[in-house]
Amino acid sequence: MSKLAVITGGNSGIGEACAMRFATEGYEVVVCGRRDALNREVCQRILEAGGVAHSYAVDLRDARQLSECFRIIASNHPPVTCLVNSIGIEGTPFTRTEDYDDAVFDDVLGTNVRAPWLCMKAVLPTMRLARAGSIVNVASLAGIRASATGGSVYSASKHALVGMTRAAAREYAPFGIRINAVCPAFVRTPLSEGILGADLEAVGSSHPLNRICEAQEVASAVYWLSSQDASFVTGIAMPVDGGVQA
Repeated sequence: MSKLAVITGGNSGIGEACAMRFATEGYEVVVCGRRDALNREVCQRILEAGGVAHSYAVDLRDARQLSECFRIIASNHPPVTCLVNSIGIEGTPFTRTEDYDDAVFDDVLGTNVRAPWLCMKAVLPTMRLARAGSIVNVASLAGIRASATGGSVYSASKHALVGMTRAAAREYAPFGIRINAVCPAFVRTPLSEGILGADLEAVGSSHPLNRICEAQEVASAVYWLSSQDASFVTGIAMPVDGGVQA
């Protein structure tokens, strides 16, 4: 039976690493994101490695586009086995609450909370009927503690994503659906490199493991949570933080 993993924000950073990992594990992979060229590049690398991948260019913040995208996925592919919500933006880093722009606030909450919520709504009815499925939301250590870079708005969005994960996990556990979150500390991605630049390695040295996290390490945690090895794990916010929480 074919296994289908939908990776939102799958064209860069953690999402890209997740797409590659699930393909390596034998999943048919769907990469969803706004940047069509990057979607296709990731899919091409999966195809060249012998995997199966499909690209869908969609603005997941737009409910109509999202609904149509998942309708097409449902019509052309097997039922979704795993959903990984890796879509997310930082907003305006290093900005105090009183100085934060209202429109950016809306964009951050729309991208980091509303879009994953809409994606969950799109796959949960089918998963419920199948009485099986896994969802992993890529949150952040900022979903557990205050963000050092993103400020109150980014922190609020990731706390909301963790809370939504936990509540939905309780709702859907009776149907055999597991819903979890991962909460990485600083990870080497284009997003973090754009924010921290040359300071990224120095920030990595502040982790007890004394280095920056690689996107593939987060993807490994996401895959484990989606696999049968984690069959009794649901409703958690797993730190992938090199010991910061310790």
